[in-house]
Amino acid sequence: MARVIKRYENRKMYDTEKRAYISLEAIAQLIRDDVDIQVIDNVTGKDITTHTLTQVIFEEGKKGRNPLSNEMLHDVIRWGNSMIDDGIKQVREGIDSLMPESLTRIFDKSSKSDMGELKKRIESLENAIDTLSKKAKDKEPEKSGN
Repeated sequence: MARVIKRYENRKMYDTEKRAYISLEAIAQLIRDDVDIQVIDNVTGKDITTHTLTQVIFEEGKKGRNPLSNEMLHDVIRWGNSMIDDGIKQVREGIDSLMPESLTRIFDKSSKSDMGELKKRIESLENAIDTLSKKAKDKEPEKSGN
């Protein structure tokens, strides 16, 4: 479950778990510590996590930490979420097409040979994910040199 941060009209942010105000730098540290956060506008109740994380990246860049390369930032602006969303969709479709048949076989029979079959299916799934990943990379436009 994500840690909820509320943003007030005065632009201050409040960590509901710690019951204290929190800075963008502290939010960046939470994320580096692998804590998922969700930022909610206290007045509207709207989820403003994306906006806040963008601010965190901006502030990190101002401090010289540059969490994202210029090339990556250009790509994010050019394609937004569509490239990432397409890749995730392809992986999900691949998993969905493999899993129902595998699960049916597991629940219908329970023997050592079924475990071997399951291992084969897992390998097949891994290969499908690799293939989808390669296809997604192939869809990326080539980077031009300076």
